[in-house]
Amino acid sequence: MRIGIPRGFFYYTYRPFLESFFSGMGVETRVGGTTDEEVLEKGIAACVDEACLPAKIVCGQVEKLTESCDAVMLPRLMKTEFGESICPKIAGAADLIQGKSAREKLIFTEPLYLNDQRKLKKTLWKECRKLGIKKNRFTTGFLNGISAQKKAKQGLRDEGFSCRIFLAGHPYNLYDPFVNMDLLQKLHRMDIGVITSETVSREEKDNSLRYSDLMKQPYWSFFVDHFASLEILRRQGIDGIIYLSSFSCGTDAFTVEMLRKNLRGLPMLVLKLDEQRGEAGFDTRLEAFCEVLKRRSAG
Repeated sequence: MRIGIPRGFFYYTYRPFLESFFSGMGVETRVGGTTDEEVLEKGIAACVDEACLPAKIVCGQVEKLTESCDAVMLPRLMKTEFGESICPKIAGAADLIQGKSAREKLIFTEPLYLNDQRKLKKTLWKECRKLGIKKNRFTTGFLNGISAQKKAKQGLRDEGFSCRIFLAGHPYNLYDPFVNMDLLQKLHRMDIGVITSETVSREEKDNSLRYSDLMKQPYWSFFVDHFASLEILRRQGIDGIIYLSSFSCGTDAFTVEMLRKNLRGLPMLVLKLDEQRGEAGFDTRLEAFCEVLKRRSAG
């Protein structure tokens, strides 16, 4: 059996677990190819109209993988490993798929709670048993996956550039060059380096939140990652922030406003992403922002 893994949503955060989990069980996998116009068109046709660009991309990835795989993994992630909630579209990704043939190939669609390892193992085993995987192979794969995820060093922390910015946003926007129109390369060509929230440890984020003026502990995972990282990265000497936001994303709308209230003089640029692929306006705003950064840095 060959299992497909869409290159979208959960993939960019949990790739270390997925690779070690399936390889430990001896299961053949195929990761979705690089996002392109074909994947986007398939996603637009296969997904509900109101969905954001990343949701349409993952739907297109699923449709493409069904052509070469016996099944496609599209997990229903409910809680992160720290017990926080994530985007409802990620939790309900399997329900976004409209094509009947693709829906019939979806596996691992039961709710997964990453903050409860016992419950997580039980749910994954239930799914793997249906696929005919032996218990000892499953146990090996599961333990390998947990270990790989804990040890993985993820994120970007560029050195050697004239300016550095906090590049914020959901990982599937930051690391898919088709979605963000090659933003990282464009920044590097303009001598701008980036730092992402994954390079800030969870302990540092918790400490940052503890001393913030928030009324209570936030429960959105992406909000925690970015709001808590801002103060830490400011102390490390960032020159500004670029936030990549999906058009119509409700959690981003809240996160962006909270970040704006805590900038303390740092310049911030919000770039909206959708299926309209025109780069002229995107590049113009980016170039103007980078010019501001360099002038501030010069003095």
